[in-house]
Formats: sequence, structure tokens, C-alpha cells
Amino acid sequence: METPSLFEAREVAADIFELPACMPVPGLGALSVNAYLIRGTEPVLVDTGLAALGERFVEELETLVDPDDLAWIWLSHMDADHVGNLTAVLRRAPKARVVTNFLGMGKMMLAGLPVERVHVMEPGASLQLPDREIVPLHPPYYDAPETIGFFDTTASVLFTADAFGALLEQPARGDAAAIPPARLRDGLVTWAGIDAPWLSLLEPASLERSLDDIRRLAPTVVLSSHLPAASGITEALLGYVSEMRSGGTPRMPNALTMERLLDRAHIGKEAAI
Repeated sequence: METPSLFEAREVAADIFELPACMPVPGLGALSVNAYLIRGTEPVLVDTGLAALGERFVEELETLVDPDDLAWIWLSHMDADHVGNLTAVLRRAPKARVVTNFLGMGKMMLAGLPVERVHVMEPGASLQLPDREIVPLHPPYYDAPETIGFFDTTASVLFTADAFGALLEQPARGDAAAIPPARLRDGLVTWAGIDAPWLSLLEPASLERSLDDIRRLAPTVVLSSHLPAASGITEALLGYVSEMRSGGTPRMPNALTMERLLDRAHIGKEAAI
């Protein structure tokens, strides 16, 4: 795989769909970059994918929902791989409002993204929809302070943004439960070391409290931005993160890897124009 790829959308829980994509990370493997759609009474798009996907992303989204019906766009945080097609989706979805927090809106303004339709999620508030409640929460680790995951109380599904992502040797398709455990653990440790290196500084008891909070929620499916939807392996994912806190140093990209990655991203953008 030389450039970012978009795969066919798939249903990962009742009325919840994954829009799976993958980008190459030269020297390290491949990283999933997923968006999700909750197709309920008021459809919610979760993140907007890589800009390099361009029109392909919007077309795949339109196979799942009429843009005129899209009510909400939940932005986990403002990294480029999460807001890449925000402007294009907003143009096609005139009723959609963008959900973020105060810091997220500030970053949108700094990046020149449209904020006219932003719904600022206040601390302690949730998104009350006719058929479900979406409760914001902080994932156990993340790379941007504005990050908001959520728990869908109707579907018992947990969205964790960057947390539980994994760098894998090859693009992953289907459910994360099908990935051999050793490969999944190694990929998760590598990605977390890059995305959240501060985890090694965290007090073990503090991390365990965050992981225990997820255990109490008992999600049926964990949705990560950087791993295929994971059904029935929540305890395994939590265990990998717990082990990682006291593990060794993961592989990190060197200067050559970064140059190749930037070249690939540039090629992908040219292909989308």
C-alpha cells in the first residue's frame, strides 16, 4: 500500500457503521484511520477521516446516510486525520452541527475551520438524542487535550478516539478480534509509544482507575480511530495497556521514516485533487 486507502463501510453494531481507511507508515507498517456513523433518529458522524481520501470519503458516507439527514458531526479532536473532510461534509450536510468542546472550537478557529454550526459540549453534559444518549468521556490516553470519546448508552458501545489504536504490519480488515493477540499487543504498544509517550510517566494506580472505569461500563464493542472495531476483546485491550505501562521502549520512527511518510501523504493529496 503506497497511499491511504478507503475500504467498504461495514456495520459493527446495531445501526453503527465503520468507515474504515488505512494509511502506510513507512518502516513501521499500516495504521487504521476510521470514522464511524451512528445511523439513528438523528444520525451522528464521528470524525471525518483523512483529507487525502477526499470525495471518496464523502461518497462512501452517502451510501449510509442522506447528507440532508445528517444531524451531528462528533469531532474527537482536531488532528488532521480526524477533521480532514469536515468542510466537504458540512457543505453536503446543511443541517449537521459539529460537536466539540471549548478547546476544540478554539483549535478549529486557529485552523480556519468553520465554527458557525459548532455545538460546544459543556463539562458534565451529554448529547441527548431521541433514541439514545451519547455520554462524553476522556479515553485512558490521548495525544490532544481536547479529545472527547463517548459511551453510547443504547448500543453499549465505547468510542475511544486514538486509544487502543495499533500499528500493524499489514492493513487490518474486519473485526480486531481476528488479529492474532501477539500482533495486536505489539501494534498497540508501538502506537501508544508514539501517540502518547507520556504514559510511561503516569502513576500506575491512576491508569488502572481509568481502565477499571471502562470495565464497569462493559462495552460490547470498542471503537478506536486507529484499530478496526473490537468486539468481545475489551479485557484483552485493557490488559495490553496495563502491561505497556511497565513495558519496554517501542519502536519509534526515525528521520527517514518521517520523510517517507510525508512523501506518501503528499502523493495521496495530489491523487485526491
